[in-house]
Amino acid sequence: MTFTLTKPARPALVFSALALAAALAGCAAPGAMPTGPAPATDAGTSQGTRAPLITVPPTSIGTWIDLGEFNAPWLAGDSPVPVTGPNAPTRVAGWRREDGRWLAIVLVQTAPANGPQCPLANNQEVVAGGDDGHCLRMRRNADYDGWMARQNSVLHQWLAARGWSALPRSWVAYRVPNESGPALEVHAVFDPNLIEPVTRNPNDFLIAGAPGTQWARQLGAAAREAGSTGRLAVPQFPYTPRVAVAAAPAPVVTAPPPARATQVTPAPRPLPEPRADRE
Repeated sequence: MTFTLTKPARPALVFSALALAAALAGCAAPGAMPTGPAPATDAGTSQGTRAPLITVPPTSIGTWIDLGEFNAPWLAGDSPVPVTGPNAPTRVAGWRREDGRWLAIVLVQTAPANGPQCPLANNQEVVAGGDDGHCLRMRRNADYDGWMARQNSVLHQWLAARGWSALPRSWVAYRVPNESGPALEVHAVFDPNLIEPVTRNPNDFLIAGAPGTQWARQLGAAAREAGSTGRLAVPQFPYTPRVAVAAAPAPVVTAPPPARATQVTPAPRPLPEPRADRE
């Protein structure tokens, strides 16, 4: 099941540098997105000229928005970079809540050459990686201690410059080397509450990381499929956004009427009668 990616309504989200590229035929137009196999003109991955289309899961909170298709710098934090300058075909979709907060940003890029090799497996961000070049990385607290700004500075600045960031956030990325088509890189930054359950006891705490790891692996599988089908199907997040319970209205307290005091003059006391024994 696929859902429409709505075009953003706020002009602040549309930049002049993106306006021309957003008009390309591959951008998702309002209306139902096709659910069948992607036509060759939409996929374009075999020629390395277009980034895969993005399809999104259903949601009852907020709206998924098509943020455009354009050329951008290579946003992976590893080096060497497989493209020069802002020449990587890129698509971006965002999930925005009614109050304007971004719940998730998903982007996919392609490059004609292989990206960098996967970091060492003992790196805490690496979930899975192998000699085949495929690489799944994850950071549950991506902004803690400035990690995102240091390790993924291009991605960090690129999102912040467009107002597509809300803290805190988690980060998941998957890399597909150029095997039958161009190299492909998927990034997702999102509210950590979408993959973290509420823990009520020690057992909940011990297994709390499993849903997030499973979602990251599902995104990796979707990225592998996108390399051949031309469509990146974003998996359903395991949890819905947490909505704060509205505070109960304060009870209305009516002030008592102001106190009124009346000065009362006591009656004069009569003088005692003179005593006969003291006359």
